[in-house]
Amino acid sequence: DYNEVQVVVLHKEEGVGLGFSLAGGVDQNKPITVHKVFPSGVAAQEGSVREGYQVLSINGTALSGTAHSEALRVLRKAKARDMAVVVLKRGGDGGASVKGVQKEDKCADVRQETGQRVCMQLQKIGRDLGFSLQGGVGSSEGNRPLTIQKIFQGGPVDKVFPGDEVLEIKGTSLLAMRRLEVWTFIRGLPPGPVEVVLRRPLLHQQT
Repeated sequence: DYNEVQVVVLHKEEGVGLGFSLAGGVDQNKPITVHKVFPSGVAAQEGSVREGYQVLSINGTALSGTAHSEALRVLRKAKARDMAVVVLKRGGDGGASVKGVQKEDKCADVRQETGQRVCMQLQKIGRDLGFSLQGGVGSSEGNRPLTIQKIFQGGPVDKVFPGDEVLEIKGTSLLAMRRLEVWTFIRGLPPGPVEVVLRRPLLHQQT
């Protein structure tokens, strides 16, 4: 089943469109899908957005059950910001199906015993994944790794620890992202299981 949900972060200039058009809407009895990806646009340069993919949300605004005109309004509104978070569901016939298989296997390959990269599934309930973050690109201390600051009450205390570096969420690398961008990205994720890749600091063996 390649109908997996994918979160795409598009970095762009303010006032620039996202680089794709939409088709469908509840008034047309069709889901909102990517109609056309413009060759020189932001989405084409990023490479994850394909024609025919279903668009679940843009910048946290869900598009399921919206009319075509309302979906277009959400798409136009996204021009005003310098970043857009788009949640897609890809179709089974997309050219990305092979990539999807690799992505699913990646979690199995990560060996927990190394103490380095740790891959896990966390549940998104509400607006976040149960922890706060510090660091990131352009933080008050400069460009720092994005690390877990503290675990909220009811959060995944048995799985993640303060100081763990967050490398990827749902297949998207966070290495070049600001903390605020990551928060927007996490908020835009649909509720349910989320694959997270961490780097856990090793205690230095040398004396």
